[in-house]
Order: sequence, then structure tokens, then C-alpha cells
Amino acid sequence: MLELWGALFIFIVFPLLGGLPVISWITNALAKRRLSQIGTGNIGVSAAFYHGGTLVGVLAVLSEALKGVLAVLIARAFFESGSYWELIALIALVIGRFCMGKGAGTTNVVWGFAVHDPMAAAFVFLVGSISFLLLRSKELAKYGVLILFPLIIAVLHFEDLAQITAAFGLSALL
Repeated sequence: MLELWGALFIFIVFPLLGGLPVISWITNALAKRRLSQIGTGNIGVSAAFYHGGTLVGVLAVLSEALKGVLAVLIARAFFESGSYWELIALIALVIGRFCMGKGAGTTNVVWGFAVHDPMAAAFVFLVGSISFLLLRSKELAKYGVLILFPLIIAVLHFEDLAQITAAFGLSALL
């Protein structure tokens, strides 16, 4: 019965959590600027840094990181630690972030994935950093990480088809 409540929680609460405009609230409260009305209108971490300054940007990163970490930890409360449900929780968070907040949810996923599977996250970070240093292309490094992330999950968890599928789905969504 706990799993049923967990699934309901993930599919109802996490999209709402992802859609909460915390970055907008922080920027409005501290910098007195409305991100939706300046620049590109994007309400994201980089916009908070650019239009709100360092303090606002750091708080924006922390708020988005906290959303990703909370999604994984709450999913862990309902399901086994390291299960595919943690990735599904991140997918629900990103869907809410995109549909309501018009953001990609990359910061949510990076920090949530680091809690979900620290070894895989460290390896993806290492390879992504090296590829960026060698290629000097932000776009190539980004797509490389999006391809590498589910492949690393597939190698590390080759017996868990659900987790591999969720990882490919999350990567495709991003």
C-alpha cells in the first residue's frame, strides 16, 4: 500500500513542486526584478545570476538543487533506495518545471541524480568535464552527457530494465 501512495505522491506532488516559481520569488524578493518580464523571459538559474546578481543566483541554484534532492529522498521514503522510482520522481519534477515554469530542470536533475547514484553521477561529471575541455563546445558536451548518462546507468544496472528505461526517458526529456 505504501508504494501506491508513493506513486500517487510522485505523479501529483512532484510536477507541482517542479512548477513552483521559487527562482522568480527569490529574484523578486531580493533584486526587485521580475524575470518573466526582462531578458528572454526565462525563469532559470542563469537568468537569476544575470539579472539578480551572485547572491540571487546562488540561492536560485540551491533552491533548484533542493527540489531535485527532495524528489529523490521522498521517493526513497516510499520505495527501495536506488530504485527506478527515484528517476521517475525526477521526470515528474522536470515535467512540472517545463510545463509550469518554462524551464528545463537541468539543475534539479543534476543534484537529484547525484543523490540517486553518486558513482554514476561522478563518472558522468568526469567524462563530461574532460569532453568539454577537449572539445570546447558547450553543445557537444551537453549532448554527450545526455547520451552518456543513460548508458552509464545501463552498464552499472544492466539487470534493472526499469531503471535503464527511466534513465533513457529522463535523458530524452531533458
